[in-house]
Amino acid sequence: MTDTTISALPSREFLRHHERLLRPPLDSWAHELYEELAGLDAASAGEPSVMESVSSIMNKTSFVMAAAGDMECARYICECQLRWVARRHHACLDASMLGHAFQPWINVGRLHGLMGDLKRALPHFTLGEMSAGEMRVSLGPCLVPENSWPAIFEAAPELRDVLWNAQTLETIKCYLKLNDFVGMELALARLRDTVPDTWHAFLTEGHILRLLHQGHADEAVARAADGDPTSAYDEAAFRLHEATALVLRGDTAQARQRSVELAVFLTQVRPNRPKDAPTLLRQLRQLARLLEATGEPRYALAVSIHGLDVCETHDDQPLRLRFLETALRLAGPGHPRAGAWGRARRALVERSLYREIRRGPGAPLDVRRHPAFARLIRAVELAAAVRPTMGLGTTLR
Repeated sequence: MTDTTISALPSREFLRHHERLLRPPLDSWAHELYEELAGLDAASAGEPSVMESVSSIMNKTSFVMAAAGDMECARYICECQLRWVARRHHACLDASMLGHAFQPWINVGRLHGLMGDLKRALPHFTLGEMSAGEMRVSLGPCLVPENSWPAIFEAAPELRDVLWNAQTLETIKCYLKLNDFVGMELALARLRDTVPDTWHAFLTEGHILRLLHQGHADEAVARAADGDPTSAYDEAAFRLHEATALVLRGDTAQARQRSVELAVFLTQVRPNRPKDAPTLLRQLRQLARLLEATGEPRYALAVSIHGLDVCETHDDQPLRLRFLETALRLAGPGHPRAGAWGRARRALVERSLYREIRRGPGAPLDVRRHPAFARLIRAVELAAAVRPTMGLGTTLR
């Protein structure tokens, strides 16, 4: 491998298990969300279960629009959702309804982070600390008074973990995306003094990622070897980071041994639950890169094929494309599945609506004019009872 390729080997993904969405075809996903929203009883819009469903659909709609490349519209959906929550709360003065405002507020921060605006992103991720102190919080049009926290957490006990998850992971991801490793080191130290012990394993992984990207391979090897895994996925994550560090410090033989051992294990793993699939697929992707880097193309091919097999049941289009590209590169035209892989890759590149997959000099996709997206956006506007503006004139910070 070239030095440039080796320097790009450290992952920009957290490889430990945490909640992430699979990324199926966006038009099909948009249609499913529209059908789900249309099937809800408008007369029961204030019922907790219906509000939970509408909130979930709006959150996913924002994700869909961001994945398609329309960050402005993704933010607009978040703002529609926040205004909807504010009106619902104002109508009944039930503090528990304010719990629905936190996820869109966090999502606005994620969008700022994706656009490289660290200063505007970070304030959206301090909610774990603020909730622990029962502080007064302003989430755009939604004001969370100090005395509302007990009702919010009684209605949604899982929200505590959501807020700490955002404060821990989203903060570190922002620094990692911007290659601000000095800021990341300071943030990790602050977080270690702030977040509950439950989240310290993610801080350890963030520390390892920082060391890898700064080229501190020896320290990264030691830190990964001292990781405290709580599951098989955690164990695989730390071993993957250790193998990456071994490659960076030039210890290819040991890295190869670690990677082959991981290949023997991970090619036997299938997700027991759909929510496990995003973690497994990211681990398989990093492992395939490691195996190719250490001169084990046959194992890298086997890992990529297993990734493709998992995608048959738990589709993630961006990762499926990476597995296809690796399989085609390593197998060669004589492989019995090469023709099918080539056709699948061409179809994916031509038809996928994910911004990170669309390639070539053709005209950019006008996301908002796509029928599946336009219909879903309008349905969200109707559910939120807002005047259609498609993201124009937004003001939230």
